[in-house]
Amino acid sequence: MNNGLTPASGAARTPGPDTGRGDREGRPEGACFAAPLPAVDRIETVSMEPTVRFRAYKRVDSRDPYMNGHFPGLTLLPATFFLEALRQSMNTVVGPAEPLNLLEVVAGRWLSPVLSGEVLCLDVEAVPEGPDRWTVRARGTHRDGTAVGTVRAVVGDAGGAHGLDGIDRPPRITDGSETPDYAGMVDMLPVAHPTVLVDRVEAIEPGRRIKVSKAVTGSELCYRSMRPGLANSRYMYPRSLLLESFGQAAALLWLSGAPVDGVRMAASVRDCRFAGQVHPGAVLHHVARIDRLIADDVFVSGQTWDGDRCVLSVGMMATVTRPRSVVTAEPAPLG
Repeated sequence: MNNGLTPASGAARTPGPDTGRGDREGRPEGACFAAPLPAVDRIETVSMEPTVRFRAYKRVDSRDPYMNGHFPGLTLLPATFFLEALRQSMNTVVGPAEPLNLLEVVAGRWLSPVLSGEVLCLDVEAVPEGPDRWTVRARGTHRDGTAVGTVRAVVGDAGGAHGLDGIDRPPRITDGSETPDYAGMVDMLPVAHPTVLVDRVEAIEPGRRIKVSKAVTGSELCYRSMRPGLANSRYMYPRSLLLESFGQAAALLWLSGAPVDGVRMAASVRDCRFAGQVHPGAVLHHVARIDRLIADDVFVSGQTWDGDRCVLSVGMMATVTRPRSVVTAEPAPLG
């Protein structure tokens, strides 16, 4: 059994953040691809053939990059960082020549939060579907076995700059409602700097649709540990952050109506497809629409565009509202 961050035997390792050394603020040094944080502390490899099976561990730490803004005063592991842990652990275990990235999130469901000081245990099974392409199933639990969530995804080589085919541009939002300024936008969001990943509300039809822009810059935390001399492809904006940014755009839409009494959290996603590479200098445009409202639960869908390229399509993203007292409750004691 492999008890450390060790790649597959004979594989060409392509590490992201080296979680074995350095402090929590943008170091350790020498990352080979952009990542929001060291999302894995330790990996136990169970088997490599005929399928890859392993367990990965991550302790939630408010000192990690991005974490002290999610949520302010209540550090929660973002659902999208569950996906980032899956990506980073697959890169370490499989060790491809080029980094693996999320290509599709077929379905993801999150059942309970992981707070600061708690440990996410991620059991992963990956089936090869072709060169540098894997279908992955992951189950997350607390150390006491309580379910955190499940994900079925496809990871692989992100390829070139092409976008998703067969997706029409959404119709222009013409309602003309007043949009919040930046200060108003930040006040609405349940996150704080440095986790604010949206810049401007361009248009809104309250209760229906929203268009929000996000500028990707080379000064963002996900690039701080990059070693010199890497190819531009290694500066691809992490898709976990891309999905988090879309989720914040969607949050601005549903929060523009009435304030929420409690903690609104991601509950599930389905049919999320990624394509193309987004690099510093891009200005992304998220278009989110509310498809259903059931009590305090919101179901949205939409796309993210980089110019004329659709780089993300979200079939469904759902959120639930939980009382803050439930979210902060102590986990069940061990054993």
